[in-house]
Amino acid sequence: MQSKLKILIIVSIALFVTYKIVSFFSTFHFYAAGRYPYAETYYLKYPENEVLMALEKLQLKNADLKDKYSKDYWHDISFDLNGKRIEAWTRPFEETTDFALVAVYKDRESEWQLVNQDLGLLGNIMLKREFEKEVIEKLKMELAKQHQ
Repeated sequence: MQSKLKILIIVSIALFVTYKIVSFFSTFHFYAAGRYPYAETYYLKYPENEVLMALEKLQLKNADLKDKYSKDYWHDISFDLNGKRIEAWTRPFEETTDFALVAVYKDRESEWQLVNQDLGLLGNIMLKREFEKEVIEKLKMELAKQHQ
């Protein structure tokens, strides 16, 4: 009986500590500025100008690849992906590029939904898989083709 009580206490403490750790890290989004803390970031081992050229070659629907604010840190991008408007950005870092999925605007929704914040678990998983399959994988193939 005492061993079961000890196990129950240990499991309870472990669950409590795990809950506190997860809660602690999830509160960082409350203190972060803007929309970008929620972005799903992909790291590409190519310079930003090559990534942007490869994106142009992908011929994404209704793509807007022009940087409206050339003085900021992010190169904002938007395009359509299977009936959804996607907001993304690129950011150079030495000879690599960060490419991030920021938000999605669905026809039946009335506002932008942030990735990793507003879509829920299943919605995030589905959107990220679709984005990786339709954009990231094709982008990597195009970039590899450019370096052959």
